[in-house]
Amino acid sequence: MAMQYAVQRYAATRPWAKRAGQIFSQTLKMEQASEELAEVARRELDRAAQVFPVPDAARHSEGLLALAYGCFVREGRVIVHFEPALTAALAHTRLPSNLPDTLALPARACFVHVDGLGGACLYHDEADAALDLVLMGDTLGLDSTSWLVEAEVIASLRISYPGELAEQIAAVDEAWQPLLAAVINGLALMTQPRASLVRTWESAAPQEMVVQANDETSHKARQKARSMLLKEGFSEVSYCRVEDLPALDAPQTQGYWRRQAFGEGKAHSRLVWVLPR
Repeated sequence: MAMQYAVQRYAATRPWAKRAGQIFSQTLKMEQASEELAEVARRELDRAAQVFPVPDAARHSEGLLALAYGCFVREGRVIVHFEPALTAALAHTRLPSNLPDTLALPARACFVHVDGLGGACLYHDEADAALDLVLMGDTLGLDSTSWLVEAEVIASLRISYPGELAEQIAAVDEAWQPLLAAVINGLALMTQPRASLVRTWESAAPQEMVVQANDETSHKARQKARSMLLKEGFSEVSYCRVEDLPALDAPQTQGYWRRQAFGEGKAHSRLVWVLPR
């Protein structure tokens, strides 16, 4: 089965992925789960290093990916996928100067997919008003073993909000900027009243099994179909869409984000999306 999402391919190619999910699902404290998973990954990499050299860069990237995947599993394996028309509109929208004061994420940790670019594992640190991101290209996990001898190309960063974005993302390599821009615009979009997340099975899932998995008349048949879909490696996906989004074949002007103050003494602010035209 061709796997569309980087987190699916990661789970299929890493021998510790299943254990990572178990550790993060069963361990109450995040710090303890992180330490236990790091030790599991280290042992596996040491075992591989007895056969061929495992570069330090691969150890570093695998440590970041394991932690990101563990958080993803812990918070419900939420995948956000922007529909094609929406992705195109956001690609023609300038980045906001700041993220909004309050974010509207579907989970504390999730994977945000961007067609053609890859995606990002995201962890929301609400206490510090910050986002930890691990950016992954669309080739991650395509080869089942090459990541052992050559580190997966990823990028990580921490974004505080609602502070200025420009300085925080300036250090990210230029090659990652299109994906990072798509993710940031997507985060801003999810705060919009017109945006909605519709959770359903991914488009690659067999339609007959999807119909059975959504059958409200038989709990037994529904659960059986769900189990079969999960066993085959398919995922439920939260598709992000905006109702009545106009067609944008060749926009003449870029979209942008307008900051709108509200509340007593206009102490709070939110973003309003002005669409490209």
